[in-house]
Amino acid sequence: MRITRDTGEAKAANGLISASYVDPRDLGPNSPVRDLARAYLQELRDKGRSETTLPRYERFLVEFLEFVERDGAAPRVRDIDLRILKAFGSHLTRRRLLAGRDAGKRPISAASKNLHLIALRGLLKFGVLLDLPVPAPEKVELAKAPDPSPDARHLDQQKLERLLESFDTATDDGLRNRALLEFLAATGCRVSELVALDRDKLELDQRAVNPKDGVRIADELTVFGKGSRYRRVFLRMRAREWLERYLRSRKDKDPALFITGRKKEGGSYRMSVKMAQTIVAEAAKRAGLAESVSPHWLRHAAITSWATQMNVPAAQRLAGHRNVATTSRYLGSTDAELKELYKKRFG
Repeated sequence: MRITRDTGEAKAANGLISASYVDPRDLGPNSPVRDLARAYLQELRDKGRSETTLPRYERFLVEFLEFVERDGAAPRVRDIDLRILKAFGSHLTRRRLLAGRDAGKRPISAASKNLHLIALRGLLKFGVLLDLPVPAPEKVELAKAPDPSPDARHLDQQKLERLLESFDTATDDGLRNRALLEFLAATGCRVSELVALDRDKLELDQRAVNPKDGVRIADELTVFGKGSRYRRVFLRMRAREWLERYLRSRKDKDPALFITGRKKEGGSYRMSVKMAQTIVAEAAKRAGLAESVSPHWLRHAAITSWATQMNVPAAQRLAGHRNVATTSRYLGSTDAELKELYKKRFG
């Protein structure tokens, strides 16, 4: 019996995810490595991995496939051996960045290399479960990634205010962008969570009784985040006021909370992750910040504030982290803050 693949989703042509279904029972030592990768991605989808995670795994596995298929090679499952794994790891160490302002200028980081290798480990683990002749997953050795600098992605309150005030809110785009950054700074949401939100999650029904503070924007909402988990996030008054001004200025009926002028497939004008990243980066330039600020900097600032003004467990829940150790990584103070604390205590 063949299982029919769902064809209702628009996927990139010739991608692993969009390719025809591979029955795991058909896989053997002589099967193409590409078929094994397709079956593995199917397995991830069957297990409920999110539609944002799957393309990342696909991208990492495609790079491995392109490496082993060089010069017209057509490797089979039985051809994957320790030498190939070592060679691919070496390739990643020397591979240059493909995008961003440093594209082609420097190698990828150890952390980025490990993302590729973890996807490869998952592929091998899947092969082992199917009793295929592939190396054990632990044969893929991860790179030693240095601990992040305490100054990394640090955005103090003064810089945050400069960032927020960098927009010309007399324009529609400026008003939208200010509301967007206020939302990120208040909720600590990931940018993928932000762009997925619909406006009806925030706008109060026009027939509802006016709230006591007069702002017709909900002060809490549920977001669907990483690991396919839901969590509650909260909005402070200032963020709600900017969101209300932004939504009042809109004349459209698009369900998306944040929109652009470009129509997407399906007719929506929903903002993309890339557009949100561009808005934050350009705001940092106007604010005169030397750092290359991204939306994750605002998440970092929010989590740091929660942990210092409340406690780490509260910050963990608000951030949506599974482990408190993940939250703790956000809490390193800068050298300037450390010096100020030292001077206060010891003179």
